[in-house]
Amino acid sequence: MKLVINSSAIIGLAKINKLDLLKNYDFVVPEAVYRETVVPDKPVSKIIREILIGRVLYPKNRDLVDKLSRRLGFGESETIALAAELNAL
Repeated sequence: MKLVINSSAIIGLAKINKLDLLKNYDFVVPEAVYRETVVPDKPVSKIIREILIGRVLYPKNRDLVDKLSRRLGFGESETIALAAELNAL
């Protein structure tokens, strides 16, 4: 089963130098999560960008993203919408 990962998981793994654990999983991230985690001038951004190559998707259900983003952050909203679209965790 495919996983859809949000920014918090990526940032948390980066803080403990365990981003390499992600290579063991079939996962994707929405575009908003990519933008939140790959930040210019942050040393870890290069490593995150390399891990996310080929794993960034854009959620198609923009209505759901818009509704969710009224109460959640944009990255979280896109993560939930993408997980629903892909029937993922």
